[in-house]
Amino acid sequence: MSVTSSKFPDMTLSPQRKLQALVIQRARRRLTSFTLWLCLLLACAGTSWFVFQYTLIPQQKTYVPQWMDASWIAAADTNAPVAYYRYTTNLTTIPDNAFVMITANQVFQLYVNGIFIGTNTQDFDHGETPRTYMFDANVALHKGANTFSARVVDADQKNPQLRALIGITWGDQTSYIGTNASWQGTGQTTLAHPRGTAKTFSWALPTFDDSLWQPTRMVSSPVAPASLLTINPVIYTYPLPSHWLSAEGGQDGYFVRQIEVPEHSSSVLLRLIATGQADVFINDHQYMQWNGQATVPRQNLTTILDDLGMPVVYRNGLITGVYDITPYLHKGNNTLAIHVQAPGTSTAKVGLDALKNALSLDVLANHDNTVTNLAFPDDEWHASTEAIDNWTQNSSATMRWSPPNPIGRPGASMAYYLPDSNTPRNVVTMPPILIAEIIVYSSIAVLAGWLFMALFVLRRYYASRRAALEAASVIFLPALVIEALLIVLDREPMLPQPFPFTGWWGLILILLVVASAIGLWRHARYRQQVQFNPAPEPEALDNDFLTLVEDSLPVEDAQPQEWMQRVLAWLRLNWGLLPIMLLIIPMACYNLGYEPFWQDELSSYDAARNIMVHGFPAFPSGFTYPKGELFSYLLAGLMFILGSGGNVVPRLISLTEYLVSIPMLYILTQRLFNRRIAWLAAAMLAFSPYALIWSRQTRMYEQAQFTVILVLYTLYRAIQQREHKRPVYLAITCMVIAYLSHEENFIILPAAMICSLLATREAPYGMPYILRKKHWWVPALIACAIIIIQLLTVYWTHPPTFATDQSRRPQIQPSLDNLPYYVSLLFKAIAIKDTAAPWLLTQPWLIINSSLMVLGCVLAFVRKDRRARFLALFLIISSITLIMIFTMEADRYYYPLLPIYYILGAYAFWSVLQQVWRFARPHLTLNRRDVDGQPHVVISLPVRMVLSALAGLLCFSILIFPALPLSNYNLFISRSLGLSYRHHFADYDNVGQYMKNHFKKGDVVVSVAPAVTTLYYVGQVDYYFSIDRALFLIEQDKKVIETTSGSHPLFNQQDFQNVLAAHSRIWLITDNGGYQGGVTKNGRFTFPPPDFRMVYEGYGSAVYFRGSDG
Repeated sequence: MSVTSSKFPDMTLSPQRKLQALVIQRARRRLTSFTLWLCLLLACAGTSWFVFQYTLIPQQKTYVPQWMDASWIAAADTNAPVAYYRYTTNLTTIPDNAFVMITANQVFQLYVNGIFIGTNTQDFDHGETPRTYMFDANVALHKGANTFSARVVDADQKNPQLRALIGITWGDQTSYIGTNASWQGTGQTTLAHPRGTAKTFSWALPTFDDSLWQPTRMVSSPVAPASLLTINPVIYTYPLPSHWLSAEGGQDGYFVRQIEVPEHSSSVLLRLIATGQADVFINDHQYMQWNGQATVPRQNLTTILDDLGMPVVYRNGLITGVYDITPYLHKGNNTLAIHVQAPGTSTAKVGLDALKNALSLDVLANHDNTVTNLAFPDDEWHASTEAIDNWTQNSSATMRWSPPNPIGRPGASMAYYLPDSNTPRNVVTMPPILIAEIIVYSSIAVLAGWLFMALFVLRRYYASRRAALEAASVIFLPALVIEALLIVLDREPMLPQPFPFTGWWGLILILLVVASAIGLWRHARYRQQVQFNPAPEPEALDNDFLTLVEDSLPVEDAQPQEWMQRVLAWLRLNWGLLPIMLLIIPMACYNLGYEPFWQDELSSYDAARNIMVHGFPAFPSGFTYPKGELFSYLLAGLMFILGSGGNVVPRLISLTEYLVSIPMLYILTQRLFNRRIAWLAAAMLAFSPYALIWSRQTRMYEQAQFTVILVLYTLYRAIQQREHKRPVYLAITCMVIAYLSHEENFIILPAAMICSLLATREAPYGMPYILRKKHWWVPALIACAIIIIQLLTVYWTHPPTFATDQSRRPQIQPSLDNLPYYVSLLFKAIAIKDTAAPWLLTQPWLIINSSLMVLGCVLAFVRKDRRARFLALFLIISSITLIMIFTMEADRYYYPLLPIYYILGAYAFWSVLQQVWRFARPHLTLNRRDVDGQPHVVISLPVRMVLSALAGLLCFSILIFPALPLSNYNLFISRSLGLSYRHHFADYDNVGQYMKNHFKKGDVVVSVAPAVTTLYYVGQVDYYFSIDRALFLIEQDKKVIETTSGSHPLFNQQDFQNVLAAHSRIWLITDNGGYQGGVTKNGRFTFPPPDFRMVYEGYGSAVYFRGSDG
């Protein structure tokens, strides 16, 4: 039967009821048509996307590295977060080819003869390690002594390990040098940076004296698991052509030839070097544009580790572009055409200005272990300085072009290539005609299968053609769910590649569609055999999807009297919350003290310590801290009871509030909607990467979110029970608590007021009820008085302002400047703001959750659901206040709104799922009779199991997407699965331990890092570099000091020089990152001073020292 068919009881209806029934019937018909075409649109889009990825996009593959005799090694002298490794060899002649294959348990930086070759820092920050990498080293080698060096960082367990293999080729002979006990290594910073070294990377130079370094020790049980290569090693092991081709006599060159692809080739690679921009055409379609001219980097470039972390050093030469062109070729003859444009002026720097259109390339076809150059011999090329019509098609006219002139490799050019070709000068384009063909053919295939299934297979089993068309569209849904899961899992880089756009997965999806079609056909045939006049279906089946995929629970005849019985009864109905809690408890509690304190945590910690001593929140400098007062007092009380030592006790408040907020959100959502929406909302919050981070910190953001949930629950109850005083007083009290927990929670106050006014409009002219009742506005005035008193306290206790800069921007000011940031936060994969570092905290991609949230807001207003509209309006107004009124921007300011954000997302998800179920229900149900002969609608067990599995997979996809990649998602998960993990905050705790062992009375400490952190871990901070931080400066005893630590600021180089002249033993504590970069930016400070040397280096910190005694 059609989903649009309706049967009404045989009774007389009034004209008004008949009109309402007709309107409802038409609305359902339109909604059914919309769902039908939506299913087909998704099927066409899913098919087109898979075919596009499979046929036009080169899929990443993994290769097993051949390590020969290379072993894992580690420094033998000490366990430190950073280790240095060196190997020196003598070369009598410059080799034809050289490469380095390298991997580390976490982060490495590779140098050859002091030249930076490559690093995996970016991949590590994005959770894409451990991997094996290969780099071309030929350009950095010279005759004589050559040194291969690596700096390895372990930001987890202070056990940096390395494995590397050097390949050097002369002719057909390749010599391999693997890591073993013959390598030198050290974990002592003073040995890598001895006194008198000119540069911080001198340890990587061949002239460096490493006689004090010990031989490395072999590691039998490496920390990192076996890692794979994600690039074809042929790129580096196969030598580049020794000559170039040129079409002499003109500015531009046009080169054409036929290449024959063998039948059994597994992959085909194109390696290309050109003096200018090269446009590559394959079979008359342009796929890529490559410009291999090396860019001269800007001067005074600040990086995460200064010279140690420099980007690719500019070298005179051209870069080789490497492309996987397998998808663009077919077996047999193919046409390869290349247009080389006249080079820019930069080639004059390397002596290539006379070669206007020269290029060198090869096309490498792989089959098993055999490599064939398809672009050999060169005499099959045809070249010209002028283009003709259809020159990219290898026409007869182009066949008459003369062969290009072979020339020797230009002496001034040293060609080298990178691990990939993702550079600003590389443009890969897909021909629109090919994309259009894929979309058209895929859509035709989907529609043809749909029409065949409906008109030739199912038509006999349905009363109308429309019903058969509706039923046939259902067969694509299981495959779409699986494809969505595959696309989500594709974000996990540790899965074996290629994945998921392969022939096997394509076949599985096709078989899934076929199996769905067969199952629907058998179901329709069986239903026809037992068909009889059905009774009206229960309303529950029409409205609630999951009533069909779960067994009904017995209903108690009487309300349990004992509280334990009531709890057990509630758990029987809400057992789905238990798995969530059982998972998040170890995820949140495991090794709670793993991370060192960062500066914001120490602000709360110091405020609580001052409360314990003096009764009010303040910093060691004496600066009163009237922010998050409630959290500070709770923290002080907890530390008074359990002690203030260590990292665990101060974090227990946030941990407890996080664990309690999950069932609280579940109960709130269940009261507003149902258990299904409540379960998904609670799960999304519980497994949110943001929640798992802030629940393990000594900061008030978790409490801010916890109190927002309280405000939502109590305010909604107060609106429902608006005549009673107690709910109103409780709701307004919770608002005051939320504000005192974190002042940035003021963003919910306008939302609470407006939502309350709109939700209580009951008077004849829409006058809100709460304006006419004293028990509403009296407590509101009291709350306003409390907030005003707090604001006045902040104003009166703050010292007078004596300087200004960009940090003193007003916090409350109407503006749209923050809009791009928060749009990016919610919908884009945010790149790392600062330079990559092993310990940076990356942000999750929230596009699926944000899209569901937006859809939930739209559905709330379209469906006129009062509960959903209340939440949507609350979130929208709060977000507008945050984005357009509050000038500061950070993801933690949006964090308190995440519960509402996730509730609306869960609401949208189940709303869509229920609409799809209403559409598919008439085709999946059976009509049977009870023992007493009464008809009823049932669903078979197989259908019930399939529906449960599909709903579960969709929920899993939504929950896992923000967590990917799993590496660095959660410490407990990484330890359980054997994945890599890292600290997310700099290791000043290690700095403090080193300083305690070497610090002497009278020493001076200067901080190029957060001063409060240096003070906590070192115990002393005398000066710090102040760059655009007037907000954190106060005047005390006619001196300028920093607000948290009381240290004295250094504003310019002269201030710094005065300190250096006044003291002999000085320690410089730096973060080796953003703070140090700000200090050295534009040459404002010279850092480090010439007479200082690095004595300790951590994964996110460093210590420099100057003293008369060493």
